[in-house]
Amino acid sequence: MNLRQINLLWEEYKKKYDINSDIQISAVKYDTERYVEGCFNLLELMDGKYILHLNKNMHLYNDNYAKFILFHEFTHFYDFIKCPYEEQEKLFMWMNAYSEYHACKVTLARFIEMFTLTEVHLDKIQLPGPYKEISIRRLLVESFYRTKICFDQFFSTFQLNDFANGFRQLMYLFGYLSLFKNDEDMVKTTLTALNFDDECFMKLYQALKDMDFDQVLDNYKEISDIAVLIYIRASFRKYYSRELLPDEEINNITLDNYRDYIEELDRKKLEHEGQAQAEN
Repeated sequence: MNLRQINLLWEEYKKKYDINSDIQISAVKYDTERYVEGCFNLLELMDGKYILHLNKNMHLYNDNYAKFILFHEFTHFYDFIKCPYEEQEKLFMWMNAYSEYHACKVTLARFIEMFTLTEVHLDKIQLPGPYKEISIRRLLVESFYRTKICFDQFFSTFQLNDFANGFRQLMYLFGYLSLFKNDEDMVKTTLTALNFDDECFMKLYQALKDMDFDQVLDNYKEISDIAVLIYIRASFRKYYSRELLPDEEINNITLDNYRDYIEELDRKKLEHEGQAQAEN
């Protein structure tokens, strides 16, 4: 699929969703990582380079699945164009939270409406896959397990990249679930299965549905701060012995005071090392 064909589909997307914009995709490159079907690089977009990156296997996919991918990426492109925030930090949060939710909601909704049904059967309705069709239930199950794997990995190794991947997968799942009548119950069940009972996730979901963008960013920051604090406390446990930092003291570490703890603990560590050398 060449650039001209991509932009023809972009025009179809704009017409369907009544988008008034003359911006065109400037290039298409088949260079994504193996398991990434498509993406826009946010730094390139901010630099005025509207390059769509696609998987090199795109030409092997059936037309419906290729369109499924493209409409997802077009939604990200649209969200970037229409982002209400100019600050870089808020732009990144907007794209990582709302746009991921929005892209999945738009894409799944488009294919459900093709069937002109008033009710959706999770098992019987088939959606386009790369090589064969899949059910909506399978789409939801696979999305859930990708989310769970990422978060389980985060709580195992405490790498923030795993949390970021899990959060993105959760936004995908939120986007899909928002299309169903019993969506709130489905979201609550999902969060319980993920061991996330924190109310801030439900507040985030409601803000996404309400398109309350300031609240979306506030909830995103709250959740991200929790993840960073978990990472920091795990790092303290890794680098400082229980003699220097008892387990019960770790919970007193916050995002506001952790630098003070580092300074004090490093001082204690040097003192202990000096005493050990003197004794030897």
